[in-house]
Amino acid sequence: MKTKVKFPKNEVVEFELGKPVVILGANGSGKTRLSVKIEEINDKRYNVSSVNTSTILIHRISAQKSLTISDTISLTDYDSSWNALFCGNAQQNAKKLQHRYSFKPATFPLNDYDKVLALLFAEDYKELQEYHTANKQAIANKEEMPSVITTVREKAIEIWNALLPQRKIELMSGSIHANYDSIKYHGKEMSDGERIVLYMICQALILPSESTIIIDEPELHIHKAIMKKLWDKLEQERQDCVFIYITHDLDFATSRDTDKVLWVKSFNGTNWDYEFLDTLSFEQLPEELLYEILGTRQNILFVEGERNSYDHVLYTEFYKDKNYHIIPCGGCSEVLKIYKSKKAYEKLNNIEAYCLIDRDFRTENEINALEADGVKFLKVAEVENLFIVPALLDIMGNQLGCDTNTIQQAKDFIIELFGKIKTGQIGESFIKEINHQLTILNFKDKEATPDEIQNEIANTFSKEKIQTFFNDKQLIYNNANTVDKVLEIFNFKELSKKVGEKLDVKNYQQRVINLLQSNHNGIRKQILDALNPYMPDLP
Repeated sequence: MKTKVKFPKNEVVEFELGKPVVILGANGSGKTRLSVKIEEINDKRYNVSSVNTSTILIHRISAQKSLTISDTISLTDYDSSWNALFCGNAQQNAKKLQHRYSFKPATFPLNDYDKVLALLFAEDYKELQEYHTANKQAIANKEEMPSVITTVREKAIEIWNALLPQRKIELMSGSIHANYDSIKYHGKEMSDGERIVLYMICQALILPSESTIIIDEPELHIHKAIMKKLWDKLEQERQDCVFIYITHDLDFATSRDTDKVLWVKSFNGTNWDYEFLDTLSFEQLPEELLYEILGTRQNILFVEGERNSYDHVLYTEFYKDKNYHIIPCGGCSEVLKIYKSKKAYEKLNNIEAYCLIDRDFRTENEINALEADGVKFLKVAEVENLFIVPALLDIMGNQLGCDTNTIQQAKDFIIELFGKIKTGQIGESFIKEINHQLTILNFKDKEATPDEIQNEIANTFSKEKIQTFFNDKQLIYNNANTVDKVLEIFNFKELSKKVGEKLDVKNYQQRVINLLQSNHNGIRKQILDALNPYMPDLP
């Protein structure tokens, strides 16, 4: 089954009941206000009174809400409780805009916990009364007794106990208590996490069938260990409704079984720029990465490494003032693959993205070819070398209280170590060159014979040319006689660590990061200035 929802551009979108939808977009792009507009143009109770409660409901739970539970819950009849929660007032003529949101639907903080519980108890009583009536009729008519029911209150208890088995919940006679390790305490004394879990369970269970529920920031106050389980259970329980999530939590977003994402790009105060995306159309991009791209208004820079690694933090700090969002993608090949995949998707063209990788042992021709495709390179062999460029070593020496001689010895150590293992570096660079030459051989003639191909290979890889490749590499490495020249071609992951040992500093890279982030006495600008000559310019 499906339900139809109107959107601000006058289009009607069909949502499959039981299939969640995720709304993504950068901070300030208008996601919450779009959800308000969706509610306004769809829910007849929004600004009209005396509407029959059987009409389709858009129920929005804002991120701003109180989790306060009263000592006792005032019990009322079902219709009054229904109006109180969904429209903000128990009266039949209540309007959501006025009574639920006080005319400030985007910012008004909800304070409806007691109303949620009151409707839960009213629904429970209603179900029991209907069951009792059915039993009496069956007895009077000498018919088979109806099957035993599980009321909405009992379902809430079952879900709670499955999520928090160490803490049993009691929902009885308008009061809420929890039990932990034989200690009973009132619902108002539960933690924020416990209260929000119960709040969301009750909200989901008391929804009328075929409702659409919009949850703004469903991750708030909920521990990651149970967050996915909670919403999995609620979605499973309410397959007759549509759950729409507005979230910044990428792990949670990717955990939803959805192929429909609403991407909110911008909002000018009156109109939205938004688009529905089918995630299956972006199969070359990992789902979490796609969501991260959609969730930022900054330019994107794909880099090597892992999230929160030293290089990720270093790049984040360096390009922070230039409004770049850094996304580490693992190894170099994965970075290039993701960068090219992103460029291939026209729908993502309004998001500027760049790619920064290490030079490693790449040839100049290889680097030039990649740069022509928009790939950026460091002016050192690998990111670890940034931590020990000469100007930064001088700054760190001053911060660490080292004398000039100690810093000079650290610089000399870089050149000395390079000299000791230079032969191996030349060999590896030479092999990389040969492999590169193999990749650029281009046999266009489909009629070429094996002999012709063999001749082409022999011509490219004659003994003289191979010797030339080797001599060129040897010359480059032999001419590296300064720290800057060495760092440009020296591929040795442990180099900065060993230099730190020479300075008698453990976790040298972390010390650099700490200073960069602290900005004590303007040290941040000094470090950025020291790194600037080795970093590529980005728009």
